This record gives sequence, C-alpha cells and structure tokens, in this order.
Amino acid sequence: MAACSSDDDSSGSNDNVTSAEITLLDANSDLVSGMTVYAYSESTWEVIGNDTFFADFQAASNSEGIATFSNLTTDTEFNELTDYTHTYRFVVNYSINGTDTSKVLPITFELGDDISETITLD
Repeated sequence: MAACSSDDDSSGSNDNVTSAEITLLDANSDLVSGMTVYAYSESTWEVIGNDTFFADFQAASNSEGIATFSNLTTDTEFNELTDYTHTYRFVVNYSINGTDTSKVLPITFELGDDISETITLD
C-alpha cells in the first residue's frame, strides 16, 4: 500500500529547515564545551541588541565544541517579503582574564541552508 506522494512531499521534506552548527574554539584552538550560543534574528538584534533574555534561539556547545541550531526556520523571518533569506547574529558571552566580552557572528541564510561556522573566543 503506497501513500499518495504528491501531498506528502512538501510536508515530510527537510528542504525548508534552516540550521547551523557553530563550533567554539579558545585562543589556543582548543574546543570549548558547555558555552551557550545565542541566536538573534535581525529584527530582534536591531531593537534589543545582545540581551540574552530576548534571544530567539540558544544552544550549548557539546563536548566537541559544537552548538547545534537544528531549526532556525520561522515564517516571520523566511517569506516572500524577505526573499526567503534572513540574517541571524550568533553571540557568545564570556570572560577573558576577568573581563566580560562577547563575540558576534552574523550569518545570512537562505531558506533551507545548513551552515557550519567557527567562533574563536580570544
């Protein structure tokens, strides 16, 4: 028994899932685990900036230093008006020698992109 595939193709497809893997390294290029990476949509960033309470997404880096954002897709960010592209700012807040700092990495996605990038905490 086969299901009707014409209706199932779009709903079961991962083509429209936008995701990212952010690898964290320290100044010695060693992997950094247990750090939270925050993702802000462009509109959130413009209005609020780096306030973690209002981050659109967040993920902690695993033992391999990778923070995985498995689904950044939202209808309000990826639509006809945005030409199905959107920029997210990935932010890591940390301390170096007792001084609080942060790193910001903007990445522009097209709907369905799966992007891997690295942030060096130096």
